[in-house]
Amino acid sequence: MMENERLNIEEAFLACLLLKPELSEKIIIDEAYFFDSKNKKAMQIFKKQYEEFKIVSIAGIEDNYKSFFQNQKELEEFINYLSILMCVDCLPSQFNYYQETLIKRYSNRKIMEEIFKFQKNQITQEELLESIHKYEQESIKTDSINLNANEIYDLISKQNKKINFNFSKLCKYADIQEHDLVIIAARPGIGKTGFALNLLENLSETYNCVLFNMEMTEQQVYRRLVAINSNVPMFFHDKPETDYQKKAILNGCNNISKKKIQVITSGQTIRSIRSKIIKESSKEHTIFFIDYVGLIKDTIKNRSSYERVTEIVKELRQISLDYECTIFCLAQINRSSEKERDKRPRISDLKESGELEQSATAVIMLHDEGYYKGSNQEIEDIDVIIGKNRNGQTGFIQFEYNKKNQKFSEKRSY
Repeated sequence: MMENERLNIEEAFLACLLLKPELSEKIIIDEAYFFDSKNKKAMQIFKKQYEEFKIVSIAGIEDNYKSFFQNQKELEEFINYLSILMCVDCLPSQFNYYQETLIKRYSNRKIMEEIFKFQKNQITQEELLESIHKYEQESIKTDSINLNANEIYDLISKQNKKINFNFSKLCKYADIQEHDLVIIAARPGIGKTGFALNLLENLSETYNCVLFNMEMTEQQVYRRLVAINSNVPMFFHDKPETDYQKKAILNGCNNISKKKIQVITSGQTIRSIRSKIIKESSKEHTIFFIDYVGLIKDTIKNRSSYERVTEIVKELRQISLDYECTIFCLAQINRSSEKERDKRPRISDLKESGELEQSATAVIMLHDEGYYKGSNQEIEDIDVIIGKNRNGQTGFIQFEYNKKNQKFSEKRSY
């Protein structure tokens, strides 16, 4: 982060306090989280001023807080600086975002200090890893508040929090809401990525959508998205056989370009994912797709796969609650269960961690019976199984999956 950007965040945070002093109730940081010495002092005075008088104001500083300054000149320069702060462009609605940015920056600085200590043999590797884990877990923890009757009614009766998409039956029965963590699981080769891309292609008409795909190239992702949108099979994208196909492909490219889609295909850690979520969800409610949880890299060495995925899923659920986002996270089904009974997946078959079931708002599993019978049809019947659902019903809906153009469509109801 550049120096000017660092200071701008600090100034925006402090300007919010001058504009809306009641935001002081949400402060969970202190002056240690600031780089600039003037901003450190401002933070100290603002907190003390609010504690004593329930205000944050330039007025009264000269009378009540002279002890913070070495001389009159320093005091006058500080008051002039606060006058400039009052004109800083800030958004009080983004106060938590400013504060979270300061927290992450502070955490990064402390981590680098610990790494330096380790390089100087001042701490052990175990102490370094413990410190890194501690600082990475820093996040905003807001206190609970009491709601009045009208606020409670508004909260429980809001209809615009439902995530609506073009699979009408699944939309009705799954009843996915904003801030949910939804697990989409299947065995390899069944079509979970294709299913997720169908959701993304549709939801990006309304929502800002970000895809973290750690298995495919950007070209492969966009080929699938254009195929879904245009209904033209992917193998015609290089050499369309007819003018109609070429026109449909170009039209599909145009449609996809107008949607709110970002595709990130590089390797990711939970920390880098979290950073992107903070940035995007500060603008508007954003839907994130992660393909898939098992490929998220660990920042702590020597943890088992189970421990790694458990911590990642816990973190994803907390992120979905803390920020303006909804998360669809792909996961794999354990193959070993197939030997013991029928092939249809169950919640207990989720691979790598039981936390997937525990933290998820909904678990949606895909099953293709023809896959086990050696079927290689262009269009396969896929059972989309709602195995867990805090918001609605469980059961299954039968879909048709056209592998050539990656298109999913509902076949019949429960």
